[in-house]
Amino acid sequence: MKKEFHYLMLKAGFSQQCITPKPGLDIPGLFERRLAQGVCDDLFARSVVVDDGKCCVALVQTDAIFVPECVVDNARRHIQRACGILGLNCFIAATHTHSGGPIFGGFLSEADPKYMDFVARQIAKAVAGAYRSRKPVLCGAASCLAEGVAFNRRFHMKDGSVKTHPGKMNPDIVKPAGPEDPAVTVVGFCDPNTMRPRGAVVNFACHATHMNGCFYSADYVRWIVDTLKAVYGPDFGVVYLNGACGDVTQMDNRSSRPGEFGPYWCERTGRVVGGAALQALARMDYTAKVSVARKTVNIRADIRTVSKQDCAAARALLAKKAITADDVETIYANELLEVAAMRPRMRSLEITGVRLGEALFWGVPGEFFQQFALDVRAASPFPFTCCIELANGYDGYICAPEAFNGGGYEIRTARSSFLTPATGPKITRAAKRLCAQMYANAKKELLAAPKHRVWPTVSDTALDGINQLSRAMAKNGGG
Repeated sequence: MKKEFHYLMLKAGFSQQCITPKPGLDIPGLFERRLAQGVCDDLFARSVVVDDGKCCVALVQTDAIFVPECVVDNARRHIQRACGILGLNCFIAATHTHSGGPIFGGFLSEADPKYMDFVARQIAKAVAGAYRSRKPVLCGAASCLAEGVAFNRRFHMKDGSVKTHPGKMNPDIVKPAGPEDPAVTVVGFCDPNTMRPRGAVVNFACHATHMNGCFYSADYVRWIVDTLKAVYGPDFGVVYLNGACGDVTQMDNRSSRPGEFGPYWCERTGRVVGGAALQALARMDYTAKVSVARKTVNIRADIRTVSKQDCAAARALLAKKAITADDVETIYANELLEVAAMRPRMRSLEITGVRLGEALFWGVPGEFFQQFALDVRAASPFPFTCCIELANGYDGYICAPEAFNGGGYEIRTARSSFLTPATGPKITRAAKRLCAQMYANAKKELLAAPKHRVWPTVSDTALDGINQLSRAMAKNGGG
């Protein structure tokens, strides 16, 4: 393209920092204590900073099981000092890899305060680097499907119960207890003069539980990044934001194939999702005059009441037995007592929306059930609405109210699941209002967006060839 867009205000920059810890530390995410023996692939904090001249936001992918509020707050302080971006304008989310560093204290794992501080500082460095690398861009959004790699893991059973992972081809399975979402949504940024893609934000929803070994790994997310960089080059920026996968994993319980664990299945999921992201980028329509916005609301969520009888039973069990991976009930007894001791008995949940042109990313600080996210998307007036779970904090599983009547792992009281059943619907209502308010503020721009689509300029030589071909076809009757 010969024309340069001197009026263009939108800028974007990408950067990353390694957050791989040293071997020997805890790998959280399972009911056993795993000490890292080495590194399968590195963990990263990846950031994009998008700036329209009035509002500057940072979106951060963190290869971790989650990012606690204390780490988010610490990172935001460092970011504001380093480059001036307001703390609330920093949207920091975890990929939920179960092969990450010691950032969670729960079950049998121990958090490492030094590592948590390291992650916060590396997030800040990634954001500062992205801020310094900002360049003018065009922005677009598109979506494609990545089918056959993510499945709901909760099932209604013949006996009326609900089970999480009831087993491959279990004859007592009736139907899934919830949906999955195959959509891969991409917000892309390209050079305004060459139309060459520079980077992308990618959203999909699946637990990162493919590897689950004793080696650090970003899980399938590594292969999404590698797939995009293989096509667009090593300097292509990628930020992956995981969707609502509280009840969604790579395990297909209705398939007779082996359990989908290990490097093969990890690469398979990442390549499929990365391939869908490539399709979305390939057919993306880019727009000039794109603006950015951020809005945050906080809602109150109550912590479940733990009865005196349940506490007494938990103490009695732990008086007889040590906490061990061989007896999961001892783990849950300890977790129940931890929840009973939580003070205060409520949490303030940050629900933040970040709008990039026609796309809205909104975050929830917990493991969110997929149906909630689909309900918000269905009500949203935006062309692209993406729920990002484990964003800006961690408050455990946020389950559908009916889940508490059925059973399953996700509802059991623990530091991984401690909010009341009313929390999910409350967040969903707040998110719907957030979408409506942010759309109202940007409606004029969004309705005018088609007028500002930008297309490559066809060279004079190419035009001459097209005109000659058209005249020849007309002369020969269009044949």
